[in-house]
Amino acid sequence: MRYCYFYLFLFFLLLWNVVSYAQEPTYRPVRIGQEISFDGKLDEPEWNQAESIEDFMQEDPFAGAIPTERTQCYMLYTDEYLFVGVRAFDHDPSAILRYGLERDYDINKDDGVAFVIDTYNDKSSGLIFVTNTLGARWDEEFTSDGGNENENYNTFWDAKSNVDSLGYTVEFRIPFSSLRFQSKDTVTMGFRFVRLIKRKNEYLIYPKCDVKISSPYFKVSLGREMQFTGLKTHKPFYIIPYAIAGFAQSSQLTTAGDRYETVNEWIPRKHFTSNETLDKIISNIGTDVKYGLSKNFTLDFTVNTDFAQAEVDNRIINLSKYEVNLPEKRGFFLESRNYLGYSFGSGAQMFISRSIGRENNQVVPIITGARVTGKSHGWQMGFLEMQTKAIKDAGIDPHNFFVFRTRKDIDKLGSFVGGIVTNRYNTNSGQESGQTIGWDVVKFINRQVVLVGGMVGTFESLKFSPSNTNFWTTPMHYEIAIFRNAREGWFYNLQQDYIGEKFRPLMGFIYENDLWNTNAGIGKQYNAGSASKIQYVSVSLNSNFKAKAISGITETRYIDAKSVITWKSGAELSIIPYSYQEDRIFDSFELGKDITIEPGLYRMITSSFNLTGPTKSNVKSSIGVTAGKFYSGDRISVTPSLLYNFSSHLLAGIDYEFNHIQFPESFSFYRDGLFETNLVRLNVSYYFSPKFSVKLFTQYEDISNEISSNLRVRYNPQEGTDLYVVFNQGLNTDRNIYQPHKELIQEQAVTVKFIRTIGL
Repeated sequence: MRYCYFYLFLFFLLLWNVVSYAQEPTYRPVRIGQEISFDGKLDEPEWNQAESIEDFMQEDPFAGAIPTERTQCYMLYTDEYLFVGVRAFDHDPSAILRYGLERDYDINKDDGVAFVIDTYNDKSSGLIFVTNTLGARWDEEFTSDGGNENENYNTFWDAKSNVDSLGYTVEFRIPFSSLRFQSKDTVTMGFRFVRLIKRKNEYLIYPKCDVKISSPYFKVSLGREMQFTGLKTHKPFYIIPYAIAGFAQSSQLTTAGDRYETVNEWIPRKHFTSNETLDKIISNIGTDVKYGLSKNFTLDFTVNTDFAQAEVDNRIINLSKYEVNLPEKRGFFLESRNYLGYSFGSGAQMFISRSIGRENNQVVPIITGARVTGKSHGWQMGFLEMQTKAIKDAGIDPHNFFVFRTRKDIDKLGSFVGGIVTNRYNTNSGQESGQTIGWDVVKFINRQVVLVGGMVGTFESLKFSPSNTNFWTTPMHYEIAIFRNAREGWFYNLQQDYIGEKFRPLMGFIYENDLWNTNAGIGKQYNAGSASKIQYVSVSLNSNFKAKAISGITETRYIDAKSVITWKSGAELSIIPYSYQEDRIFDSFELGKDITIEPGLYRMITSSFNLTGPTKSNVKSSIGVTAGKFYSGDRISVTPSLLYNFSSHLLAGIDYEFNHIQFPESFSFYRDGLFETNLVRLNVSYYFSPKFSVKLFTQYEDISNEISSNLRVRYNPQEGTDLYVVFNQGLNTDRNIYQPHKELIQEQAVTVKFIRTIGL
C-alpha cells in the first residue's frame, strides 16, 4: 500500500502532453568540386556561396537575450569532407582567452566553438566537435539527447583557427569516413552550434529554443536539419599495430621473509610461451583493427591488448562502508562506453569494463577481443567479446567475457527501450559462469520530465529450459524513477530500487544486496534577474531511505536541506546547513589501520559547504568543508583545490584532502581514537605544441605512507600516430614502521610505446 501513491503519481505524469517547438527550414550545405585551402581563414570564394547561419541566442548568463557578439557559420562539402566555417566577431580580440593546446583540452576555460551533429537524424545521438583559437581539439559522442556522454571518444578530424582584427575564424574539416549515417541518395542529419565567450561567461546557441529548457547545448532534438546529396559510402579500415619496450624494478620479500630484495626485469613477459626470447617479443607487440562492416556498424578487433599509456588511478580516502567503483581510464573500453553501458540511478552498473583485465588487484593480460558497435533504423547496438589469460602464480584462471547491449529509439526526445546480456565464463574449468539479463526504458514525458525503469536478473551457469527453475526464481534488481530538471522553477526526483539478496552481476558493480532503496528530492530554482551579479538561487530538500528487503530492518534514513547560489562570473556556493542521517552497520568495517566501526545504529548531524571560484580567468579554485558527527566521532574535512594556467604551455594544479575524526577510545586499537589523513595530488603539464606534451601526476597519502608518481611524455605528430614514454614510481615514506623494513623504492618502471595507424 505504501507504494500506491508513488505509482499513481507516475501514472498522472504520463498524461502530460509533449512540448512542441518550431523548426527552421532544412539547411543545405554547398557541394564544391575540390577541396579548399585548409588554413582557418575562410577567404575562399566558396564560403560566400553557403547560407550564413547567425541567428544565435544567449543561453548564459541571460537566457534568450541577444548575443553581445555576432557569430556567422557556413557549411561546404566534397565527396571526402564536411567543411564547417565560423566567423566569431569580437570587439576586443586581445581579450580572447586561449590556454588549451592539448588534445581533449578543458573546453570550459577558453573561447571556442562547438559543432554538434546528429548523423542519424534520430534526435537522440550524435557527435560533438570543439576547437579554440589555438587549434586545440575536443570531441565526444553522446546518446539520450546529450544525457549520456562519452568524453573519451576520439575520431579522425581536424580544425584550424585564425585571430584577426574582427575576432577570429575557425575551420573544421571532418571526414565523412569518421561519421556513421544511413546511406541514401539524400542524407538528412541534424546540427547545432555553441559558442563560448569566456571572459563574459557567455554561451551562445543555435538554433534558438525555449529558455526554460535545462542545459540545451548539445540537445540534438532541438537541432536544425540539413541535407546532403550524392554522399559516397566510405568504410573505414585501419590497422593499428603497437610495440613496447620497458624496464621494471620492484621490491619483493624474500622466501625466508627476513628482508626485501630488488628484482629487475628488462622487457616484461606475459608468459605466452616457455621460450623466454620468443615470449618477450610476442608479449610486447600487438595490434588493433578498425573496419567498417557497413556505414552503420564498425568492427574493432584487438590482439594482445596493452594499456601501458593509460592514466593511473586516483588514490582515494574511502570513509564509507562501501567498496569504491573506480572509473575506467583505458582507451579501448572508453571508446565504447555509450554502446555498452547500463546503469541505475542508485549507482549500480550491470557492466563495468574494469571487470575485464583486472582481478584481485592485479592486471590480467587480454589475449584478444572483438567489438561491434553501431546504429540502424533506430536500433543502437554494442557487442563485446574478450578473452583473458591465466596467471598461475596468482591463482587467476582465464575467462571469456561477453556483452550485448541494445537500445531502440521510441520518440524524438531521446526516449528508448533497451536490454543487456552479459556472460563471464571460466575457460579453464569450463564450469564457473555468471550471466546478467535485463531490460530498461527511458521515456521523456517532455523536455524536462523523464521516466526511468529497468529490471535485471543474475544467473549462475544458466541453461535456457522451461524446466529450469533457476531461470524463474532468479535474483532481481529493479528500478523505477521520475525526474524533472528545470532551468527555472520546480525540479524533483523520486526513485525506488529493489536489489535481491543473491543478486550478483559478475561483470558489474553494486554497493550492496538485499535492499529496498528510496530517494526523493524537491526544489526550486530562481533567476536573480539581469540587474544582479547573482544568476540563480536554488533551494531543495533531499532524502534517502534504505531497508533490508528480507527482514524489513531499516538501514539508513537521511534528509538534508540544500541551497545553491550561482553567480554570473561562474562562481558557485553550495551549502547544506543541516543533514541528518541514521545508519545501521551490520558488519564492522575499518578506517585505515587502527579504527574499527562496530555494528550498531549511529545517528549523525553534519553541515557542509563547497565554494567554487569565478571561471573568467586562468585560475580555477574550489574549497569544501564538512563538519559534524561521523559514527560517534567528531569530524572535520577540508578539500581545497587550485588549478592555474601560467600560459597556454604550462598548467599546474593541486588537490588536497584533510580528514580529522576524533572517535571514542573504544574504536581504536591504540586507544587514542584519532583518525587523521592527508591526501595530496599534484598535476603539472607542459605543452610544447598540440603535438608534444609532458605530464607529471604525483600523489601522496599517509594511510599507506606512499608517494606514487606518473610521468608521461606524448608525441603525436599526426592523428593515429603516437609515441609514449611513461615512467611510474612508488616510494615508501615511512619504511621503519614495517618489519622487516621496506626499501625506499617500492617499484618503478619505464615504458616506451609506439602506435601507428595504417589506413587501407
